[in-house]
Amino acid sequence: MHTPGKLPPIGARIIKSSLGALICVGIYFIRELLPIGSGIPFYSILAVLWCIQPYTNSTLAMAKQRTIGTFLGAAFGLVFLLVFRAFGGGSKMLVYSTACLMLIPILYTTVLLEKRNASYFSCVVFLTISINHGLDGNPYLFVFNRVLDTLIGIGVGVLLNSFHRPIRHKENILYVSGIDSVLVSSKQVMIPYNKVELNRLIEEGIRFTISTIRTPASMLEPLSGINLKLPVIAMDGAVLYDIRENRYLDVFPLEPQAAARAEAIIEGAGDHVFVNVLRDNTLLIYYGTFRNDAERAMFSRLRRSPYRNYTGKQYRRQDEGERVIYLMTLTQRDHAQELARRLREELGDAVRVVVSPASEYQGYAYLKVYSSQACKANMLEKLRQRVGAERVITFGSIPGQYDVYIHDDGGNSAVKLLKKLSKGNPRQLRNP
Repeated sequence: MHTPGKLPPIGARIIKSSLGALICVGIYFIRELLPIGSGIPFYSILAVLWCIQPYTNSTLAMAKQRTIGTFLGAAFGLVFLLVFRAFGGGSKMLVYSTACLMLIPILYTTVLLEKRNASYFSCVVFLTISINHGLDGNPYLFVFNRVLDTLIGIGVGVLLNSFHRPIRHKENILYVSGIDSVLVSSKQVMIPYNKVELNRLIEEGIRFTISTIRTPASMLEPLSGINLKLPVIAMDGAVLYDIRENRYLDVFPLEPQAAARAEAIIEGAGDHVFVNVLRDNTLLIYYGTFRNDAERAMFSRLRRSPYRNYTGKQYRRQDEGERVIYLMTLTQRDHAQELARRLREELGDAVRVVVSPASEYQGYAYLKVYSSQACKANMLEKLRQRVGAERVITFGSIPGQYDVYIHDDGGNSAVKLLKKLSKGNPRQLRNP
């Protein structure tokens, strides 16, 4: 999938795959000039294409699987050739049928050796040896050449994928990006280019993380496959969350008195309130009796998530152990604005009230109540100090609120610009 109206760029993996195939062909012609056997570049190219992966660690894993499978398949292939040669060969029907039956012990051997991931390669190498005229010449030389063909491809693939130009990232800079309409489209899809390139940058040492209004639960799906190493800012700056350790590192909770008063005001206005509470590093969402169909629909959709912990209010313990992160209600749009006005008047600087007029439910708006300290700027400063960065560069889709304004609805602009900035490109902070 790519941004409408634009063709996706030709990535490094595509170029490396083609280059690897060319190198294998070149090695084949060199082998033709030397007395080291007759190669078939087809098998080398297959190995290259399999080993060229988006990341170096996955390439090494694939190379290991292919190497194990190559030697296992070659061993069975050699036995197959020697046995048929000892009995004077056989018809094509007999050779092919026996080769198919031999797949059973080959696959079973990978199970016994606990090398199941190598089963496919073992079968490919065996069938290559047993079916491709292995009875016509020296069986040892034939097997040797097929193994060498594959190992050449594996070696070329590993070397190509391990090669990177020397990169000097500006380690004193922290890059922070939003999710929606920046890395992820309005259809909640992240293009493969963004995933691959972000992971490469993070692997190379760039300091990159996320800042979002989403909860940790709602950010996990769109960020699936991104290997973030730094904590993320979630809930509009109310929490700092470590995805890898699955724990909250820092929070800006509501003062207990302010939380209780805000909850009373919302319920007194005839609305239901979801209370997001952090207890013992677990986020609990307490709920009561729903007041409209929009709330029921939202609850029905979100409660299925394994990352959300919805709990009836009858089980809530309002003691010193709970920290209220924020309150939320889903109510009619006009009413939400009036309710926000009243909360601000009565609670003043103790709270920050946010109304999101756009929601999935026509005519309804989300209203959220945070601590006045809970904002992205405050939590971003805490994160900057935690990682020791001297400077922060932010990416977002709201004009005037970020260092870099991104306006391609989850295309590749943010990641492409991130690559240029992190490598010291002179076009710093020039919007895409």
